[in-house]
Parts: sequence; C-alpha cells; structure tokens
Amino acid sequence: MTAPGQIIIINGTSGSGKSTTAELFQQRSDDYWLLYGIDHFLAGTQPAKFGHHGPRSREGIHAEPADPANPDGPLRWSLGPKGVQAFATLHEWIASASRQGCNIVFDHLLMTDTPVLADCAWRLEGLPVLLVTLKPPFAVLEQRVAERQMDKKMPVELLGEDAARKIIDRLTRLRPWFYQSIYANDIADLTIDTAAHDTGEVCAMIEARLAAGPGTAFDRLRKKYPRP
Repeated sequence: MTAPGQIIIINGTSGSGKSTTAELFQQRSDDYWLLYGIDHFLAGTQPAKFGHHGPRSREGIHAEPADPANPDGPLRWSLGPKGVQAFATLHEWIASASRQGCNIVFDHLLMTDTPVLADCAWRLEGLPVLLVTLKPPFAVLEQRVAERQMDKKMPVELLGEDAARKIIDRLTRLRPWFYQSIYANDIADLTIDTAAHDTGEVCAMIEARLAAGPGTAFDRLRKKYPRP
C-alpha cells in the first residue's frame, strides 16, 4: 500500500508571498513535489462567468458588500452552490494527490467565515498536512499590491477600460475582508511574518518545521470546526 504524500498548505492573503514561497520551496527540494494553488484554480480552472467578476457569480463566488448598509464600502465573498462544490472538488484533488503517494505544496486562501477552511480540514482528514500561515502587517500587503501595478497587468484591450477599472476597484475593496477572514484563524503549525523574513528564509523555516515532525494544526481545526 502506498504511503500518503506530504501536503503543505501555505495560507495567506494576496501579497503575503504564498505563491512565491510555494514555487521556491518546490525548486529547492530534491524530492518530488506537485505544485498547485488558489490562483491557478481561480484563473485557470474555475469558469470565469461563475467568478466574482462574472455574470453568474451568485452561483459560484460572489463579491458583495461586507456591510449591506454601505454598498460602496468593503466587499466580502459569499459562495453559491457551484462555489461550494468547486472548493470541495479542489480539496479532494489535494487529498487524491497525497493518497497516490505524491507530495504536494498548495497556496491557499483559508477563509474562516466561508465553508472553505472547515471543508479543507475535513477532506484532508487522515493525511499528513503541514499548515503554514504567512502573515505580514496589512500596511505591508497594501504596499506590495500597489507595487504590482495591477492596472498594467489587466488585458484592457480585451476587457475595456471601464471593466478593468471595476475589477481593480473590486479587488481593492475585497482586501480588508480577506485579511480579517483569513487571519481570524490563529491555528497553524508555523506562522511567519514575511515582512521580517525573505522567501529563502521562509522556505528554510518550512523545511525545518517539516523535519521536526508531523503537523497537528489540521487535527486541532477539526476539533474546533464541525464537519460541514
């Protein structure tokens, strides 16, 4: 019987360094690691029309006012039936990779006030998981995202200037909720301030924690959150 592969979940908001860390971790390792992440999933797997910029977002992943009384204020995600189904499938893919004996490193958005965190914890039950949270200060995240110059990365010639501007505005208004929702969970095997450590140091810390023994964070999360 094949021993399950190691799973590393790198959790954090956009700008925390999770994608860069996952990529460097894979490159540094002599072992065989599959690499996948939430950005791959949302941009390349999830149908765009069901995403939070799409016309059928209410069935999938919908961006709505965090405070209904303030429609122009911060936004939050809510998941429709297709969104819940999609995240369940995503987590089953991670579990399947491990059950086939493959190591997998995955960068994620483990939001506490959606079904995502609990669903991930329960679908990976019985498998070796190391949960790493990357948490720089919010001001650092804002600076990093600003430096990405999102307006220059948008395919304006395809979307049109008005649509591109609305997408950037929507992402900006979502960031405070992502920060609050993701970091409301303080259970992790390793929490790292990426404002204080560069990507190489972060990878070294993950490698050291992995060598120290199995992760326990997902066991603790299953005790805290009931099975969805």
